[in-house]
Amino acid sequence: MVTNVTASVIDKLKNVARANKKAFNVISILFYQERFLKRLSMSNYKDNFILKGGLYLYSVTQFKSRPTRDMDFSGRRMNNDASVLVNIVTAICQLHPGDAEDGIVFHTDQIVSEIIKEDAEYEGVRIKIPCSLGKMREVLQLDIGFGDVIVPSPQTTDFPVLLSSMERPEILVYTNDSVIAEKFEAMISLSLANSRMKDFFDIYTLARTTPFEGLRLYEAVSETFKRRATPTEREHVIFTAEFYRDRRRVSMWDAFIRNLYLDYSPTFQEVMELIHTFLKPIYDHVLDENEYFGDWDRQSLSWNSSQTAAL
Repeated sequence: MVTNVTASVIDKLKNVARANKKAFNVISILFYQERFLKRLSMSNYKDNFILKGGLYLYSVTQFKSRPTRDMDFSGRRMNNDASVLVNIVTAICQLHPGDAEDGIVFHTDQIVSEIIKEDAEYEGVRIKIPCSLGKMREVLQLDIGFGDVIVPSPQTTDFPVLLSSMERPEILVYTNDSVIAEKFEAMISLSLANSRMKDFFDIYTLARTTPFEGLRLYEAVSETFKRRATPTEREHVIFTAEFYRDRRRVSMWDAFIRNLYLDYSPTFQEVMELIHTFLKPIYDHVLDENEYFGDWDRQSLSWNSSQTAAL
């Protein structure tokens, strides 16, 4: 049923889509995600879910990077039992948002779950929540992992909102260092078999938009590699021209970037050259077990030279 509240919300979201030159379905999915986070922030479970992945990065860049249909969380201080998590998510969805009527209905009687294990030490859980806004229907997907290393520790942030009349949800999120560390670890471990173009894009985006402290990033990468027993080699193929010139990989990248409808479209070579500059020094110091000191300058896209590695 379409109420006055629902119709008003939909009209406002259409205005947001037009103003930001985004497809309406991208904005509507983001609104469902945002309003789930609002309910999470009001719940007794707000400290158990740490937002990570594409949605976190999308918020960091003020929705200028790649949109995502999934919500990735690291779960802590709770059981990774699927039935327990379904009950927790149901309780979250049933909360009234408090700040404003948003017209969203989460159909908690239709929630389903499945076990996921993607090269992780602990099994994760995928939860799908059918939801609606008036006559529009969507399925919100939550991927909850366990056992992640977060360096230095999760941080609190006010998640940005689409409509100014609504409050920004205060939630726990990953650190940028740990986001980089996990995605970089996947690049190293998957090597030539890597087809996860989103990881290359996300690291490229963070390197262009975010300053980094070398020691913290070194610690995050080092701890993640140790936790996952990542196989390493001195001259890794991802840092070679052979890797970024591979025709199949370039085709995969071109298809990926084309589907994002971004204002800019970097080539795969440009992306890998920046990743080389950004992460090769960290990688070398991890192999040597030698702390890395320096500051990443997002303007010059380089590490400063005023500090050097510890002797």
